[in-house]
Amino acid sequence: MENARITYAVPYYSGLGYLRMALQSLIGQENKHWLAIVLDDRGGEDAEETVRSFNDDRISYVRNETNLGLSGNWNKALSLVTTELVTIFHSDDELESNYTDLIFGLMTRYPEAVAGHCRARVIGPTGKALWSLPDEVKKIIRPKRIDDIVTQGEEGLLSLVKGAWIFCPTLCYRKSLLPSGGFSSTWKFVLDVDLTSRILFDGGVVVGTPTVGYRYRRHLTNQTALLTESNIRFQEEIDHLNQVSLRSSEIGWKRVQRSANRKVIVRLHMLYQALRAIVELKWLRIWPLLHGAIFGHLK
Repeated sequence: MENARITYAVPYYSGLGYLRMALQSLIGQENKHWLAIVLDDRGGEDAEETVRSFNDDRISYVRNETNLGLSGNWNKALSLVTTELVTIFHSDDELESNYTDLIFGLMTRYPEAVAGHCRARVIGPTGKALWSLPDEVKKIIRPKRIDDIVTQGEEGLLSLVKGAWIFCPTLCYRKSLLPSGGFSSTWKFVLDVDLTSRILFDGGVVVGTPTVGYRYRRHLTNQTALLTESNIRFQEEIDHLNQVSLRSSEIGWKRVQRSANRKVIVRLHMLYQALRAIVELKWLRIWPLLHGAIFGHLK
């Protein structure tokens, strides 16, 4: 489509049923001026037949020659996109029908913005609304605004270090303004959090709308659940905050440095997971999580 401004890059590894629902929500966008690329990272379930079944020439399909891993596949997506805007649309999530229009409006109002985001509705495997304590905490710590949210500089990064209130999968990036290197191969979980931090350190602006435009799916086989269960998620959050603290010290962002060193939200989340492990009798998880909650690093 010649007048498309946005590409939905859909990294795919497994879960054909979820992918089908994701693409169906994309086709259901009220604004039809978009492109999409499904990047199949050879997880075992070939997605080509599923993608072709939609018979929509706006959606292209690429199957990697070898498995690139999360960051490799996301960066390949960025390299293939030719539009001004790109959203890394997770293949197990869904879009509200207004997402494209929300993002177009946001990025038009703020032509200097590197990225834009919206609020998300959390759903479970079947698509029904899902409650979780961490998501309720995000509602408490996010900015209480009824209009656009501008996040920039020390103040902006401080708000995110206190608690990662942006649902990163909702982020749409202005490709030409992204930091060099794209998503770092260092990470398996905090790739988008790390990229957002680098945008702010480099003087970039991230804007948001309090309107819901995305459906974020939690289920037992998604990347977040698996990395939380293995504690890799918490190790990466700790390591990332240590990096943020170091860079903040170098440029004189003392409040960010202090908050990153405290790691309050991460430590509270580890305590919450330790209590859950006790209830679920997962004995091997309890001590590392309690140690992390008390001392701010995993044993």
